[in-house]
Amino acid sequence: MPLLPEESQWELLTAAGLRNDFQAAWIEGDDRDAIAAELHVDPTTTLECDLTTALRWMGVGSPTPILWVGPHAPGWTFALSLSWDGADFGVLDRRVFDFCYARELDEFYGVPGVYGEEGLDDLYLNDDQGDESDLDPHLVAVGRLTGRFVDRAWLAERRTLCRVAS
Repeated sequence: MPLLPEESQWELLTAAGLRNDFQAAWIEGDDRDAIAAELHVDPTTTLECDLTTALRWMGVGSPTPILWVGPHAPGWTFALSLSWDGADFGVLDRRVFDFCYARELDEFYGVPGVYGEEGLDDLYLNDDQGDESDLDPHLVAVGRLTGRFVDRAWLAERRTLCRVAS
């Protein structure tokens, strides 16, 4: 795997429609049913869809968190929160890279799991909070640690849209 992706990770995500608030997690494990159970996903409210369809749910003011969950790379699952009151990824009993950016405030909260990892010394990783310029290095770090960067094929994949049970 190359050290840097072919395209800016943040630019790819914003071009795909993630221009506002962004909360996501890269979750260790391939068993999406087990991960969904840990997150308390309601299995009766799921829809297989692409990112464009999923983003229609962003900011709809749902009383329960809405997630778009699916494969990232072997050994890793991706979960995008489509409501600001997103899922509590802290309930997961596994390795998680939790990512949070509030565009209105231009605040990015660092990804705790990446600090101190080997092979990231060439990246400037602000370990507390920063602004939009801090996003791409953290996305690159997550890509290196999970074995896959975000790319156009990744963005085109279908994943599961679901609600977290209250």
